Parts: sequence; structure tokens; C-alpha cells
Amino acid sequence: MMRILRRPRTRLGHLTRALAMSVFSVQRQFITLKSLDAHPQAPPPTDGCTECVIVDSPDALDAFAADIGASFRDSVATLKARVARGCVVCLARRPRPNGAGSVVVGYEIAERGVFSALGRRIRVSGDVVFSHYVEVLPEYRGQRIHRLLFWTRDNYFRQRQGRVVCGVCAPHNHASLQALRRDGASIVGTVERISVLRVFVLSYTPTDRIAQLFAGAEGDGADARI
Repeated sequence: MMRILRRPRTRLGHLTRALAMSVFSVQRQFITLKSLDAHPQAPPPTDGCTECVIVDSPDALDAFAADIGASFRDSVATLKARVARGCVVCLARRPRPNGAGSVVVGYEIAERGVFSALGRRIRVSGDVVFSHYVEVLPEYRGQRIHRLLFWTRDNYFRQRQGRVVCGVCAPHNHASLQALRRDGASIVGTVERISVLRVFVLSYTPTDRIAQLFAGAEGDGADARI
């Protein structure tokens, strides 16, 4: 009899929790930080077939448009629009199997002076570089292309007085977190967003705390946590 009585209560408890989760949403992302050392490191070892190029103007992107396939998240038009708004795109290219030109196998989007996470974008110091997104085609993963993209990006911004590279990553995205750690990045904080029905924001990590995190970051940023 007691078991029978407990079952409706248990189900009611599960239903209540499910309803609360559907109404209130808590989203979190780790903030990662990497210092751009004054002296650049040697490029990561690769098979010698991949080269990375920096695109920082819409016209420059046009020169590689034919090499960018449709399987990427961002189309050529989307990438061009982001470059026009101030982003820098690093393209990883390899010779086509048939020898006719090259094909883009990965890319990374970065921007200086901003921080963007969970639907909010804020201005930060101009020597802070934010990594928006990186993608390598599945068949080319595991070949250190991510690291070559990051190395090329770092050299570009280091020559332009970039001090740190930051980004955000979902706590459950273990593969990306491992790749960032291999590249020298550290987790220095968490940004959190609490909302109702994922529309009405009740709470968001204060933007001044985020800006202070980057303003006070020294070395690898290990002591600059929020």
C-alpha cells in the first residue's frame, strides 16, 4: 500500500521538476583565456599539406570563395558579412585530391574588443581577442589543423598588440575543452544566464565583472576568475 501511495508522489515530483525546467532555464558557459606571449612559438607539426591564411577584408574573402564548401556552418555570404563587421577569418586550405586548386577544410572566426556569450555582446579592451567559432571538416580532424588555425590567428593579433585570446565553451563539450587546453588556454570563469521560457532574462553575469576579468588578466589568467 505504501509503495502504491509513493508512486503518485514520485510522479508528481518528476512532473513538477520537469515543469520548472521548462519554465526556468539556466545556461552556463566556461570562459577560457590564453595569453599571447611576446615571442611566438614554432608552428605545430603538420603533414605539410595544410596552409592557413588570414582574411580581414570582404574583398580578400572573395579570392577564396570558390574554395569554401557548403558543408560548413557559415556560408560565404555569412562569413563576408562578419568580416565586414570587423571579424577576422582564418582559413585552413589543402590541395584538392585531383590537384585542381585548393579546398578550405577548416576556419576560425575571431574579433578584437568584444566578448559574446549566451545572447549578449559587450565591449571590452581592444587588446582582447574573442574567438567566436572554429570548425574543421570531420574527415580532417585529428591532424592538428585546429592548432594551426589557432597559431596563425595568434600571430596575426600578436603583431597588432593583441594581449589575450578569450572564448566560451559549454561545460559538456569535453572535446573542445581538451583542444583549448592543448593550445594553452585556461578556464578562468563562468558566464551564466537565467531566463523564463528562454525569452525573459532574469539574471546574467554582470558585464563589468566580465570586463574586469580581462582587464586584470596577467600571464595565463589563472588568478583572474569570476
